[in-house]
Amino acid sequence: MFAALGDIQFEVVGSPEAYESAGAYDFAEQKVLDSKPQLQWVGDDLERLNFELTWHASFTNPATQLALLRASAAEHLALPLVFGNGSLRGFFVIESIKVKSQQLSASGTPIAIRVALALKEWIADSLLLSSALTANAVSPIGITMASQQSGSSGANGLTPGVSVLLSTQPATGASGPNLEADDVPAAAIVRSVAR
Repeated sequence: MFAALGDIQFEVVGSPEAYESAGAYDFAEQKVLDSKPQLQWVGDDLERLNFELTWHASFTNPATQLALLRASAAEHLALPLVFGNGSLRGFFVIESIKVKSQQLSASGTPIAIRVALALKEWIADSLLLSSALTANAVSPIGITMASQQSGSSGANGLTPGVSVLLSTQPATGASGPNLEADDVPAAAIVRSVAR
């Protein structure tokens, strides 16, 4: 996962083709007698982020992803933006969504769409934010090996075991573990429960 905006995930395969961040700094101009105006820093403007995403039917359902994005925008709520490494970038509102259909089926179903997503920073009250967020509020996706055991088992009959990342031997001559898209089965990828 490249990043998640609320419940909307930007997958590595469809990661943004472009990612742009813009910030501005506001200065007020103070007029003075017999001289040029003086500048006084007033504050920083809100940060704006722009993503260009491509959703293709080979790795997701473009119509479903777009519907989820539009539903989130319609709620008019600030959503946490969390990158794949677990770092919280802040809270953002969806400012605009532009969609370009690149490929459609004969029935009009989107096969590939390009989405330009504009986000605007939302600043929370610091007291409210500190009481609402805990350090463990965001849990990154992990990869676990599941093994069948008799007696105690989870809802799917599997018990978590040793991580695939820890038990995978590097290829000859490789300096570390290098995973390819098909090295880990999708069933082994789980999200840990936040505590």
